[in-house]
Amino acid sequence: MAWPPRGILLVAVVIVAALIGGGTAIASVLVHEKSWAWLALALAAPLSATWALSAGWLRSGFGLGWLAMVFLLLQTRPEGDYVVLSSARGYGLLVGGLAMLVFVIVTLPVRRRTDESG
Repeated sequence: MAWPPRGILLVAVVIVAALIGGGTAIASVLVHEKSWAWLALALAAPLSATWALSAGWLRSGFGLGWLAMVFLLLQTRPEGDYVVLSSARGYGLLVGGLAMLVFVIVTLPVRRRTDESG
């Protein structure tokens, strides 16, 4: 198997990365209110996993999967309450999610243009 994958294999790898990112986000949301140390771990683990992945589709898939799940869990539940409380730790999780978004966008690879005049 050649790396990086192309075509349908690339799509499958990105979907798996997004699902793993979503699962990591569920774990982050579940532990962020326990203590400040758990909040730090809930943010450091997905950020370091995103850092460790190669820039491009794989990193974007994981990071955007994590973000999508966190922002989905920020919505109101049918009972009228929230999974993420409006506390300092809840806002810390939100700021960590925004930092993840900025990190994923800033580290996207730049496609270089070729000189057409030569």
